[in-house]
Amino acid sequence: MRITKLEAAQRQLNRAIRMHFTGDDPVCTHTLAGAASILLTDLVEHQQPGKTWDEMVSQDSNLTKSEFFKIARHAQNFLKHARDDPGATLDFNPSDTDALLTVAVFNASELAPLSPEADVFQLWALALLSPDDLIKDPPWATAIAYFGRVRDMERSEQIAAGLKGLREHAPQ
Repeated sequence: MRITKLEAAQRQLNRAIRMHFTGDDPVCTHTLAGAASILLTDLVEHQQPGKTWDEMVSQDSNLTKSEFFKIARHAQNFLKHARDDPGATLDFNPSDTDALLTVAVFNASELAPLSPEADVFQLWALALLSPDDLIKDPPWATAIAYFGRVRDMERSEQIAAGLKGLREHAPQ
């Protein structure tokens, strides 16, 4: 099998999105989302230096790139390295995967048309993150029209809304 870095990242991202919305193992979901995220960040950085969504989020958060990555990839790094801290533990919040997938999907959109899975996730994330003062403006209005006020739902309802969107627009 011959595969490009972009194809690998897209496949990892699509599977991580499916795992996320179907309630698959959250640790494995986060690990796979992290692998896709790193590839997509690197690919965007290679094509458009300084224009990754990671960079934009870090600037909007008034964080250096290093500070942003330390926060954003904390769980991801914990889950893939043990050399320096083999006895460490992590208080893992599965909703941290939302942010990891969101940045990965937005980076993916810079490289190629989004897959149906990534399209659904992007709309879901926009509905989840919709600011009150912009809910009538695109693209938030589109996301809310489809998913409703996801951010006002219980976590189980948020995930169920994403799964419903996935089943309707990205059947397997």
